[in-house]
Amino acid sequence: MIKKGLNTMEQYAKRKILKTIGFVLLSMFLFGMVLILMISSDERWFAYLILAACVGSLVILRRTKFWHGWRVFLCWILALVIAWSGLFAGQPSGNIQPFTAMNLEQPSASYKLLLNHLTIVDTKSGQLTSNMSILSSDGKILDIAPTGSIKADEDMQIVDASGKYAVPGYLDMHMHVIGEEHASEAMDQLLANGVTGFRQMSGSAELLKEWRSGAFTRSTDQPTVLSMPGDVLTPINAPTPKVAVELVRQQQKEGADFIKSGAVTPEVFAAVQEEAKSLNIPFVGHVLPDLDLKEATRNGFYSIEHFGINNGALISTSTDETTLRAEATGLPSITSNPVFVQLMKIKGLRDFVNKQVIEIAIETSGGEEDSARLQHMIDTYSEEKAIELADVYVENNTWQTPTLIRMHLGLFPNDSSTPVAQGLYDLYLKLAKTYDSEGVKMMVGTDSGAGAIWRDAGNSIHREFDELEKAGISPLHVLQMATLNGAEFLGRLDDMGTVEVGKNADIVLLDANPLESVQNLHKIDAVIRAGSYHGYDELDSIKKNAIK
Repeated sequence: MIKKGLNTMEQYAKRKILKTIGFVLLSMFLFGMVLILMISSDERWFAYLILAACVGSLVILRRTKFWHGWRVFLCWILALVIAWSGLFAGQPSGNIQPFTAMNLEQPSASYKLLLNHLTIVDTKSGQLTSNMSILSSDGKILDIAPTGSIKADEDMQIVDASGKYAVPGYLDMHMHVIGEEHASEAMDQLLANGVTGFRQMSGSAELLKEWRSGAFTRSTDQPTVLSMPGDVLTPINAPTPKVAVELVRQQQKEGADFIKSGAVTPEVFAAVQEEAKSLNIPFVGHVLPDLDLKEATRNGFYSIEHFGINNGALISTSTDETTLRAEATGLPSITSNPVFVQLMKIKGLRDFVNKQVIEIAIETSGGEEDSARLQHMIDTYSEEKAIELADVYVENNTWQTPTLIRMHLGLFPNDSSTPVAQGLYDLYLKLAKTYDSEGVKMMVGTDSGAGAIWRDAGNSIHREFDELEKAGISPLHVLQMATLNGAEFLGRLDDMGTVEVGKNADIVLLDANPLESVQNLHKIDAVIRAGSYHGYDELDSIKKNAIK
């Protein structure tokens, strides 16, 4: 009898231990998920208090007679509902005050700079003016005159630039540098390779706030950020037209220069395009292959990146366009599921999932793997339809940033090659030439950034020059794509794009005439950033240090 009682007590103790372990594990699992989301969301402090109160209440109730039967389930449900409510309450406020427009602080050298005996290249006409001098002060070009006619002062730095050709600083109009781990080092590399300004193609509320406060524009040793969006629109943060429109309004208030489409459904794309038009903010980026590029441009899409993305342009230039577009892969239906939409309102979860989606998209940006379908695109390519597409772009003032090196990387990962990949890339080169011949406005962009391969950030623009040359685009037009066109796109021809009095003193000195060969764009002798002179030895040292 005593033994039976002891066994019962032991069984009761084991059950109690198991229940306690189960209670702890379930608490850790359920509330741990909420806590992780709270931490990653950068929420307000009271959300932590709500979570602590829920856990504490469960611990106390478990020690009372109330913790029995159906009431246990009720306690868990109430605690989770309160915790999740606290999580949503702890999200950043949606009441965003419009940013105050301001003239961002521009850098300038502490000295006057006089460059003598150089040839100025007119990026508008291609005219060369030799034996000239350029005087810069306070970050601006103060005077341009024949060498010998500008009086030298004691506080001037004087450079003999005999045999050099002066062109505006290069503009890389598609980059992902800011916000990455090696942003500063990558920007050093950009300047060393002649880039004095770039369009940042991904952003966030935090980065916009930094930039609008004057960050990324103050250094004469690095290029300046020319424009930036908020978060790129994806099925994660813009799953439905309603959510997407709210996000567009929010980004406009935060000071985004433009709205960038990453990958969204046709319904979301249309809603964003309409809202962006009403707010007078440019809508640019990717146009997925299940969307008609011609329709997008007629509705005001301002800048198409990577030929649309995932072979969208090749579908538009195919004689079997209707069939290919109908077969184009759309976004998963889960993105519009009400439960998914509600979960994506949690900032921490949304940001985490969004980052993973973007990384996967970057890795697979070469397009589809169906070789037969890709070969069909190649076989049905029509130059007549390519010209028709280009003419629609010209008619609607739609800009293009081909990023040929990005297309090359997607089609030839790890430098591997297949006949289909080579056939597709040859068509992209051909299409770029058609755009150029028809007068489509294009800009140089590389899609490079400051991640694991940050050392290549500056060299990327020179590889893009080479690909544009392969496409058969003339040296003058490549130079314009790298300088004048970016300034026009940004509406900044008053201070960028040409070497003229009153413009920013952002200049590249070349050893050879860039109008004779695209290869001469590589031959950089010096870079002047806001009037600050960076000679060949300094630039070479920056490049070598990156390799080390």
